[in-house]
Amino acid sequence: MRILFNHGLTAGELFTNTPSKITERKWRWLNDTYGWHRTYEDALADPFKYCFSLMLNKVIDDKVRFKLPVSSDAYIDFEIVKDDKFMEQRQNGRFQEIDFIESDFTGYFINYYFKSKAYYKKVPIYLGGDLKQKFLGGINSGIKYYTTKDITIDEFIDTVYERFNQHTKAEIKRIITHGFRRMHSAIRYGCTLSMMSNRYSCKAHVGSLTLIPDKQIKNYSIRRDRKFRRIEMWKKNEFDGFYYIGLNSTKFLEWLEWNKTSKTVCKFYNVVPRKLQEELYYKAKHIYVFKYKSKKFRGWAFWEDKLELRKLEFLGESIDGKFTPVTKTWKELKKEYEERSN
Repeated sequence: MRILFNHGLTAGELFTNTPSKITERKWRWLNDTYGWHRTYEDALADPFKYCFSLMLNKVIDDKVRFKLPVSSDAYIDFEIVKDDKFMEQRQNGRFQEIDFIESDFTGYFINYYFKSKAYYKKVPIYLGGDLKQKFLGGINSGIKYYTTKDITIDEFIDTVYERFNQHTKAEIKRIITHGFRRMHSAIRYGCTLSMMSNRYSCKAHVGSLTLIPDKQIKNYSIRRDRKFRRIEMWKKNEFDGFYYIGLNSTKFLEWLEWNKTSKTVCKFYNVVPRKLQEELYYKAKHIYVFKYKSKKFRGWAFWEDKLELRKLEFLGESIDGKFTPVTKTWKELKKEYEERSN
């Protein structure tokens, strides 16, 4: 089964609407300095991505625990899995590449731990590429992964500065701290983080995954919704008053039937208006998108048994996640449908 990762935040998205106290660098300076980047956020995220790669390599090589600069109760560490739990993970599809004998029937996870209320929560970190091979190679050679020493970002500031000496050391530390702070708040909110950087040899996913199709689809929908909402909060945009409705092909034909005799009022039945248009695109392979204005904020999404609107705008169609805008009113849509029916 192919697992999609666009429900996880990217490193660049962690730097959405970065406060000026973190850096006063402008896009022109970053573009002239790095050149290859497409967005301001991606360029600004480079020191963080490089530090993240250094951190994971350090954790694996030296068997240390990394304490995040955002909280004394948040850290990245190993989890030891032995005996019956090890066999259970094998049956669930994990640890298939671990040698029974060399590892002494022992597997390891790298987890992100943080304290929530009175107890700790753990979020798995899945490694890919060179990091995965290094970790598996260590397990299969009999290395016992347990930590006795803590490290912080101070271990990496000098190394990151050598590569990004266009910034000051203090600025690099602020950028890296800001990245981990955003990552921490996003994971506590229920988001995931996908680091897919070939430039810095860092491929990792912070968040739960599953090979069970039904669970994966549900997990994908929930995490992607939370990702869009978290980004919107970082942008600090005020509510513009608009909600969006998406109808698949079957619901769209039903909607045309319901409204073919209406002249002023447009009706929807059993719909979920959403504050963010992007949340609609993965709900169906082919979807029709509408927009209307609400007098008050009613949350990110809500259920309506019956919704009657006098002002409604048809925005266009989304096919396989690609949105094509169309400048038509709902009355023009209805007229076209009537002409085709006749």
